[in-house]
Amino acid sequence: MSEEIKLQHMSVTDLADKCAQETENYFHQQIHDSSYCFELFRRAVQEQNQGAWDIICVQYQPLVSGWVKQHRGFETTGEEIQYFVNGAFGKIAATLSPVKFDGFPNIGSLLRYLKMCVHSVIVDYNRMVDQVNLYPLEDASEEPSNEPATEDQALDRSHDQAMWNWINSWLEDEKERRVIYGLFVLALKPQELYEHSQNLFREVDEIYRVKQNVIARLRRDPEFRKLLGDDD
Repeated sequence: MSEEIKLQHMSVTDLADKCAQETENYFHQQIHDSSYCFELFRRAVQEQNQGAWDIICVQYQPLVSGWVKQHRGFETTGEEIQYFVNGAFGKIAATLSPVKFDGFPNIGSLLRYLKMCVHSVIVDYNRMVDQVNLYPLEDASEEPSNEPATEDQALDRSHDQAMWNWINSWLEDEKERRVIYGLFVLALKPQELYEHSQNLFREVDEIYRVKQNVIARLRRDPEFRKLLGDDD
């Protein structure tokens, strides 16, 4: 039986044990075999094996955490390390397709790609925050629009710091905060928000449901109706 076939017949649990052992050998500068770790990635990507993905996240979390901590853009984010660890794993899972996987010949190339995902999620985060900071507070002397106000239009005003502070204090949990901030402050599309927040949302449709629930609750809030000009 060839080595490749032998690997394919191993259980995910056995692969995880061997991957962990060989990784320790690597960090101690001993002879090591990276084929077990590579096979875990192959099953995760090409066979869509969630168990393999879960093991990869556990196995490489210390390494990814170190990359996040060392990144020169991390300290300015004000976020926890785990936020970007989750984001990096979410990004590689979302972008590394079975066809694309064929272009990665070994575990080293996969880890370099994972490190690029760390860089990407931190840079994207800082870029989005910078974009939000470009918006000044709304000028109170500005002429009111003749356009009829809607819930979406009011939420679009959340780049106004005063408006965002009011909305943020009113939202019930992290999911609602992430959806409203992501869609209306950062102007992300639901799919983009999902790719950055897979640790919170099971699917893109959940983001739509959270948004709809928030808007439905807003309609019943007298203070919000005043903002819309609907309260007589």
